[in-house]
Amino acid sequence: MLNKLLLFISILILLFFSFNLKNFHIDASSDTLVAQNDKDFEFFNYYNEIFPSRSFLILAIKSKTQIDSNYIKNIQKLKIELNKIDQIENTVSIIDIPILNLNNIKLVDLKNYEIENIQNSKFELSKIIDEFSESYIFKDQFINSKKNLSSIVIYTKASNKLKKFKKENNNLNFQLKRSYIELKKENNQNRNELIKEIRTVLNKSDQKYEYYLGGIDMIADDVISFVKKDIVIFSIVVLIFIILILLFIFRDIKWIVLCLLTSGYSVLSMFGLVSLLSIEVTAISANFASLMFILSISMNIHIINNYKKNYMDSSNYLLITLKRMIWPCVYTVLTTIVAFGSLLISDIKPIIDFGFIMIISLIIILITSFTILPLLINLFPDPKNTKNIKFTILEKIYLISIKHSKIIILLNIGFLIISIYGISKLNVENSFINYFKKNTEIYKGMKIIDNELGGTTPIDIIIKFENESSENAEIILDEDLMVDEDLDVEDLYSDYDSQESDSSWFTSEKIDTVKKIHLYLENKKEVGKVQSIHTLIETANMLNKKPLTIFELSILYNKIPINYKNQLLDPYMSTENNMMKISARVKDSKKINRNNFIKDVNNYLKNIDSISEFKVNGLLVLYNNMLQSLFSSQIKSLGLVIFLIFLMFIILFKSFKLSILGIIPNIIASSLILGVIGLFRIPLDIMTITIAAITIGIAVDNTIHYLYRYKENYSNLNDISKSIKLTHNNVGYAILTTSLTITLGFSVLILSSFVPTILFGIFTSLAMLIAMIGVLLTLPSLLNKFNR
Repeated sequence: MLNKLLLFISILILLFFSFNLKNFHIDASSDTLVAQNDKDFEFFNYYNEIFPSRSFLILAIKSKTQIDSNYIKNIQKLKIELNKIDQIENTVSIIDIPILNLNNIKLVDLKNYEIENIQNSKFELSKIIDEFSESYIFKDQFINSKKNLSSIVIYTKASNKLKKFKKENNNLNFQLKRSYIELKKENNQNRNELIKEIRTVLNKSDQKYEYYLGGIDMIADDVISFVKKDIVIFSIVVLIFIILILLFIFRDIKWIVLCLLTSGYSVLSMFGLVSLLSIEVTAISANFASLMFILSISMNIHIINNYKKNYMDSSNYLLITLKRMIWPCVYTVLTTIVAFGSLLISDIKPIIDFGFIMIISLIIILITSFTILPLLINLFPDPKNTKNIKFTILEKIYLISIKHSKIIILLNIGFLIISIYGISKLNVENSFINYFKKNTEIYKGMKIIDNELGGTTPIDIIIKFENESSENAEIILDEDLMVDEDLDVEDLYSDYDSQESDSSWFTSEKIDTVKKIHLYLENKKEVGKVQSIHTLIETANMLNKKPLTIFELSILYNKIPINYKNQLLDPYMSTENNMMKISARVKDSKKINRNNFIKDVNNYLKNIDSISEFKVNGLLVLYNNMLQSLFSSQIKSLGLVIFLIFLMFIILFKSFKLSILGIIPNIIASSLILGVIGLFRIPLDIMTITIAAITIGIAVDNTIHYLYRYKENYSNLNDISKSIKLTHNNVGYAILTTSLTITLGFSVLILSSFVPTILFGIFTSLAMLIAMIGVLLTLPSLLNKFNR
């Protein structure tokens, strides 16, 4: 009766958690890829208020031949259809940009709102395309140098609700966080619908052209889609794998069902708890379900194996099993919690959330394995007389570990030396484009934009000049108060007021400084398109046939139509704040050292005396800061994790020597996997950088089970060789089966479309195999050699 009541309560708890699943949320916004206390991120938000920017997507259209009239007609049709979409504010393409050279436009003509473009020009299309492909403003932005590809910049309608909410509520309490997440979900849904509508338009367009959609919003939407798809695929494939493995291990449907029900209960409860606590799941933490399911199955296998043995040896089989298994399982959970706890000292919110989610998951796994599993076993207590499959390899491994202890220990020392060398080669240089498989639409879009339209990842240089006194400003203005006699600017300065606030802001020093930085960036191999007021000044000089004086620039700035000023000047200069911005796009697909590039730019700017203050910022810097911070924190915390686990070993085994011997295989396993990554020059990313800590946390579980049973056997037999052999024959079986289960479970991650997830799956699977070999081969060798 009591069992049925407890089972009923358990079902009610599960229903409660399941009810909250509707609040489950996956996030891939850019603020999930920055360090929480990053001063550069604070400054990023600050200067984006000063220099206005709009949300946009980039649509690249590629032709097999050079752009012709049919291509232009296709662009016109596309623009009409795109502008019908409610969430699109407007679009800009090569059919909208002004023809300047062929028209012999003069500066005075900029006052006119109607400047000739492709749609209303009588010039030959080929000549117009030639002009655009050589234009200082438009090349590598609206058209490529080969003249067979152009872009449509799709400006989306701003959704200010989310931004306003975050600005008004810096410290989110539980209720406000719920509201914030709801706004994020709404924003994600709107973005997803927009991209679907754009893709529908593209599918109906002329298919003799190739279409590539890109942009920050596109990346965020695709990452969320990949994560959702991965969760479904992983769940199905992992379930199939686990069923086959359990069938192979137990050869009894009952144990398979009990294992799956217990693990399923824990995972579903965790999904509900994550939803209830309004924890945002990202591409990094989305793997918690697979991890949790695999670790839960692993613990259940250990308990069931022990139960089957006790059922034959004693009448109080279930109670004896729980008493015997509780402390090893508690310690395995605690050591794994320590490993995942190391993620909490990171500054990166998704990493912190991942660590927090896994800590709660491990506690739930422990609770369900010692409550739900026993309840289910009580309903079907008879394990039947099905013997476990005997792995002859265990006997062979035992013999090798005893007979060749010296060789095994020397090999481990060799592997450790190689690992240290490999670790010295580790780096965290990574790019967004390489996070996606080459056959995905997002990769193709980013690749072509990167190679042919001036790069993808933005970097900004914000410079602040020293404030000029009014006296100095007048002197500077007097020196430059010269108007080119050939310049037709009568209309521009006929009503010019020298007292206008911005009339004396331009100085030779400021213009020369921006020019110097602009040209420096253009000459860097890492950089594609660079944009600043220098771009516009060069265009103005071209129209004027000779360089403008500072006075003429001041007139031009004050009299230029407001629509041109908003689009062309305001994003790059702020007279009110005495600041200018130079924006560049880095070629993300190239093999470059981003950290060194950022350092080079900073060092160059330090030597420019005219700058009062400067900041190198933008998405490239924020992402680089995040990776560098994560690399530093994880490498430093690895030693702490090992030390804390070692202390737990001492408390559990009450033996300093046994604890030292137990920690060695785990150090070698984690070091070797990092060494392999370093030797193959594979850059660490937001997920693989956490492998070492996770490897130790999971792999140490088997060490605890092995040493705990070895200590029991040794106290009964008082013979090291016999104790090792007996331990190999009983707990060795569980270690082998659980390790293979975990390895195959992680290998499922290679089915992802997200490359960091694939690499995480490959290297974690490899780490589990190495750790298993360490426990079954290296640990017995160490015990045989040094525990006498």
